[in-house]
Amino acid sequence: MDEKAIWEVIGGKDKGGIMVREGRGLRSKEASERLAFSSFVEEVELIGERLHYKLMTGSGPTTGWVSINIGDKDLLKCVVKPPPKPPLFCAWYSGGFTKADGEKLLSPLIGAVHSAGVKKTCVLHFPDAYDMYGEGWEGRDPWSKYVDKVVEEINKVADSESQPLILFGHSRGAAPAISVATRLGTRVKQIYIAACGAMKAGEATAWETLSLVFKKGGDKELLTWFSSLQPENVFLKRAVEQGDDDFAAQVSSSKFLKDMLSLMRRQYRDAMYPDPHRDFKAVSANITAFAALLDEGSQPEHMEDWKLLTLGKFQNVSLNAGHMDCLAPNDSGKCELFEYMQTDLKQFLA
Repeated sequence: MDEKAIWEVIGGKDKGGIMVREGRGLRSKEASERLAFSSFVEEVELIGERLHYKLMTGSGPTTGWVSINIGDKDLLKCVVKPPPKPPLFCAWYSGGFTKADGEKLLSPLIGAVHSAGVKKTCVLHFPDAYDMYGEGWEGRDPWSKYVDKVVEEINKVADSESQPLILFGHSRGAAPAISVATRLGTRVKQIYIAACGAMKAGEATAWETLSLVFKKGGDKELLTWFSSLQPENVFLKRAVEQGDDDFAAQVSSSKFLKDMLSLMRRQYRDAMYPDPHRDFKAVSANITAFAALLDEGSQPEHMEDWKLLTLGKFQNVSLNAGHMDCLAPNDSGKCELFEYMQTDLKQFLA
């Protein structure tokens, strides 16, 4: 049988025990009796400082929700700790990809993570993939609603709302990864950031800056920028190198270019983006930042300031790869990022 966490009630001695509520919320209905001092309870679920319990010995409601502490005063003490829960690995791909293409892009990474011993994984998506695009869904304000949605998606996959998380964000995917870590606190144990310069609390993100720039430019500027991140995409490169008239004619006759422009408008030009004051705080999770040495925008010095967003350990790892191919095996079938993460994850799981 799985070992369960056991808690002893050490508070409320002079008050007939501690308060029990029927639901997790602090405003949910209060139980008719208290959970007695010195009672022992089995943990059903622990979310933050709220414990959902089942009574083992002592007196009080047979089940309910209690606070494990109030301020610096402990109300319960964990006397039997279960083995660590296995983590859920959550990943975000780079911008400029549909859901299907993003999942395909991360498929080799997910395979490498499974090989390291992580059993449960999920790929998350950007706001437009969750129908969060259009009037009212631009700028900083709606980003917190997107984080709500992503946390909901994570909890659908997770074993429980307290399952530990490992987060991975490639390029634009760093923004939701850090925002979720800020929201979920100690539940997030490790964050990997690849090919994305550091975001700083209080400073506008690159996604906000890009949105404002793209609103002033045209479609050609939008695709020219994206082409610079994917130099191996010869068709896209040739399209943006043409004159304006030829470019417009090719877009009107190419479903690929039309779809790409539509996606780039949603994800970059007319997009929502984090509020750096609200959505980026120093987190307890360790952060490993991967600098792609063949990408001018994610050199080691660009990654170094990620250490300002962690209270844990920080590692700045250089990869002999470009912006996109840092997620792909090289000609010899190896990928530096995969090999590093596999070693790191095996140590994490040990």
